[in-house]
Amino acid sequence: MLFYTFYYNAFLMGGMVIFFHHILKKYNVEEMLFEKFSINMMRSLMCGTIAHEAYSNYRYIWLDKCLDNTIITHKFQKYHYMFLSYFVFDTVLLLYQVYLRIEKHVRLDLLFHHLLAILALIIIEYKGMYGISLMIGLTEGMSLVSGPKLLSMHFNNKYLTNAFIIYRLIYLIFVRMLFIWPSVIYYYYRITTDCFKYQDDKNMLLVIFLIGLIFHAEIGWLHSGRKELARI
Repeated sequence: MLFYTFYYNAFLMGGMVIFFHHILKKYNVEEMLFEKFSINMMRSLMCGTIAHEAYSNYRYIWLDKCLDNTIITHKFQKYHYMFLSYFVFDTVLLLYQVYLRIEKHVRLDLLFHHLLAILALIIIEYKGMYGISLMIGLTEGMSLVSGPKLLSMHFNNKYLTNAFIIYRLIYLIFVRMLFIWPSVIYYYYRITTDCFKYQDDKNMLLVIFLIGLIFHAEIGWLHSGRKELARI
């Protein structure tokens, strides 16, 4: 049943890419399937959905942090597989774009981010700490504007482009770096301290190391966003 969620979402994302491609082709924005505009519109829609689901269910993380309620656990598992499906599907697209020669090179920062996310989600799956998946899902709200930003750049709308870049920078600093990642560390500490079933799996150094890698990547995104603003 849960793997059905994984494949269903992969199929749905493929349908989104095709749908956006046909619309954008009609307006002469794209010529080939799997170009960056339709893929980024799919990313925006998926990341918006992932973030919305995470915000909607955020209270359950703290109401049942030990995941003793089977209904909440199942809800979190379904979310986890949807999230994992997105990263796997999008990683395949990154590589497939290069294979089709639509893109000359793989975006290494995005590839690193996706591979790190897949690794983290696999560890979460192994440990059964599905609440962390929901917390990480909150970070995807930053990518809500990825597709619209590309389109605004394509149509040379500097006002909208600036607004989208500023939104990403604000979300990156005040939501991801100052709230979500510290919250993940605190949540992990609490569940491995208070929940009997997680106590033997406590590895604070691993969690801090992984989040340190994420912080390093996000500092790069921060500088990249500031440079984008300076150029426009």
